[in-house]
Amino acid sequence: MGRKVELCLVLPLVVILLVGGQAEAKILTQCEAARELQKAKVTRSLISNWVCLMQSESGLDTQLVTGPKTASSYSYGVFQINSSKWCSRGHSGGLCNKRCEDFANDDIQDDIECAKKIQSLEGFKAWDGWMKKCKNKPLPNVANCKRRRR
Repeated sequence: MGRKVELCLVLPLVVILLVGGQAEAKILTQCEAARELQKAKVTRSLISNWVCLMQSESGLDTQLVTGPKTASSYSYGVFQINSSKWCSRGHSGGLCNKRCEDFANDDIQDDIECAKKIQSLEGFKAWDGWMKKCKNKPLPNVANCKRRRR
């Protein structure tokens, strides 16, 4: 009888730990992505390119981490910012002077700032996803996405 009681007490705790310990990734809609870009003062005429880039790189998944890639690098967040050049794993660094892990959360404002830096230095061609799926292709229509008033 004591074994059953133990199991009844332990099993719910294990389930809570397993379920509660998993963070659910936020998948942005096109309009949510466009609003985040507007909030970061991205040039309006480029927002469709940025949304396409985000879709092609991460499927608009704010917490995506992929790798290892070349030189044991990983890519982080909605823009798939790579650890080989732009950020450092575990501590601030890279050309964006950020922890890579900071790009793998639902707050994408810091991701946008780093992505703007990448784009200003290398253009959209820095992202394979943009080159393959966005360059000279129909871009997402985000014209009807209104900026939310606060």
